[in-house]
Amino acid sequence: MDVDGFWNVIGGARRRCGGDWSGVPAIVARTLSWLPTAEIADFAQLHDRFEHEAYREDLRAACFLINGGFDSDDVFLYFRNWLLVQGRAVYEAALADPDSLADVPAATAVTATGNDVADCQEFLHVAECAWDRVTGTEEEGLWYELERREYRVMRDRVPLPAGRPIKRTDRGRMFAALPRLTELFHDRAMRSLRTG
Repeated sequence: MDVDGFWNVIGGARRRCGGDWSGVPAIVARTLSWLPTAEIADFAQLHDRFEHEAYREDLRAACFLINGGFDSDDVFLYFRNWLLVQGRAVYEAALADPDSLADVPAATAVTATGNDVADCQEFLHVAECAWDRVTGTEEEGLWYELERREYRVMRDRVPLPAGRPIKRTDRGRMFAALPRLTELFHDRAMRSLRTG
């Protein structure tokens, strides 16, 4: 599976669930389980690569704003997976300019209350679930396959996101980096920090 194939799987899942991104992980896992194991492993590698390419300070600041001040490593990991399930156009636009997320309805509709946050923890293990279904194995069989391929999984290996840190509580700095997202969400994020 190549890059186009990776995004076609996600795009197909989005079409099948009518654009409701919350249904994408289950459909992707089911789609992958119909493929040869080599393609499942390819998908896992690409997933890891794209997740890592979004491991940047400016996108972490966007995550902080959209998710109402939540700023843990786990929240950012789940946010990057949420970004992937939005599809190729949204993902690539966000990498080119994280402030473009101000144009994404799935981002601007987030209330950051209860479970309504921009995260997709369910997408983390779609390839592993498909691998286990196809091979009947468990206990990290996919990760052994990636190791056999001499692919080094990047998730959780890099200590800090790429780029210069952006002080979250400094509205001026946030505005300079992400003007539209700051205008939309900074006050809410600060209220959340004060009450949290």
